[in-house]
Amino acid sequence: MGTFKLLSDADLLRIDQASRALLWEVGVEVHDERAMDYYEGAGAHVDRGKCMVRVPDYVITDTLKKCSSSVRLYNRKDPEPLVIGGDDVYFGTVGIATNVLDINTDQYRSVLTQDLVDIIQLSDVLERPHYILVPATPTDVPSAVVDLVETKALLMNTSKHFITEAQNAENCRRAIEMAALVAGGLDKLAAKPFMTMLVTLTSPLHFRQDVADLIIETAKVGLPLFIESGPMAGGTGPATMAGNLICANAEILNAFVLAKAVNPEVPLVYASWARLLDMRAATCSHGGPEFAMLRVGTSQLAKYYGLPCGGGSVLADTKSIDVQLGMEKMGTGLLPALAGTNMCTGMGLFADENAISLETLVIDWEITGWIERVLRGIEVTKETCDLAVFKEVGPGGDFVRCAHTRENYKRESFLPHIMDRGYLALDKDPLAKEMRKRAKSMYPKLMREYKAPEISADIVRQMDEIIAR
Repeated sequence: MGTFKLLSDADLLRIDQASRALLWEVGVEVHDERAMDYYEGAGAHVDRGKCMVRVPDYVITDTLKKCSSSVRLYNRKDPEPLVIGGDDVYFGTVGIATNVLDINTDQYRSVLTQDLVDIIQLSDVLERPHYILVPATPTDVPSAVVDLVETKALLMNTSKHFITEAQNAENCRRAIEMAALVAGGLDKLAAKPFMTMLVTLTSPLHFRQDVADLIIETAKVGLPLFIESGPMAGGTGPATMAGNLICANAEILNAFVLAKAVNPEVPLVYASWARLLDMRAATCSHGGPEFAMLRVGTSQLAKYYGLPCGGGSVLADTKSIDVQLGMEKMGTGLLPALAGTNMCTGMGLFADENAISLETLVIDWEITGWIERVLRGIEVTKETCDLAVFKEVGPGGDFVRCAHTRENYKRESFLPHIMDRGYLALDKDPLAKEMRKRAKSMYPKLMREYKAPEISADIVRQMDEIIAR
């Protein structure tokens, strides 16, 4: 749809102009020699002594000309890819949580590898998420290889397209090597990539070496890059939302310049977690209206440039699975979806992005189904406006027994899986069917449908050897 807008065309032009001026007049601090070489080759002004890069206006314009309006994200089961672009909306998980609310004990604890596997498998069963961004960080493996363990868990437990992370150039190359093993070769992986690399930028205007590593190594192979910037208004970004949008936009454009300098054909997704620093709680807010508004703003900017877009969505600050969770997740999910954010990324997470649970993922499956029904809108056609059914029923009749009702109600209605509907007279216990309890009871039923991807023991052995190097 992409019908919900907060910025006018004049607003978008002003933010674009300010972003370009910021990259030229202030510049970006870059701590990577290879990256500075690529920037210099693209036409940027590089001060190696100060580690500063200033990007002229024409370089940004040239970079945007090399970008595609859509990106195809493949999977290992369905031959049809997700086409990311236009106003199509897809929902995905997000991470990277280090805490899990245990479904059995109802207590918070550190995420273990098995928790990550459980979340990925549930994500694979549900029709939403449509793609999986690594949703949790295991604490029971060495930190030096935790990113590779995550990538292996994704390869082993889902056939859906996934977004993974890497800590440095070496681990990025290893992750790509593991994915190529499963794909049957690097050429096959590059032709139909089922893996995207996550790039998280640092605000304000600071380009880390690991960020440069990920962009360069992934772009050389030609795999998609999900490049996100998340300045916190009042903290790592200006306190005004307009200033925060300028900061995020400039940082993303700067990263795009590097990616396209490495490989003009690399697929790129413009993504953002631009957000608000709560001055009272000294925490970053993901569940407030500003987060959803900033997502609308960054999506409008991406569409202004004709780019596929994504970012944080369906998120909550609350530490409990309660009314606040539903309120925040619906608000931060619905507004970006109405704005046409292509990749709404956040299913499963809560507690200010610090925790995840199986129940919240099931709940988010329900919430995103509700949102998808809104996005379908109201179909007004010759058939849906046909008066024949009125003539059949007549004044004072009912439509319950009509064939017209049987033929249309499932298609027209959102039919919930865990939301509570029914007569109060038949069930007066307000605690018996709380949303979390219904989600918990649904989980084992859903998992009966899970089937692991087929991966040979030899490939598993080779992946373990790559991680153990």
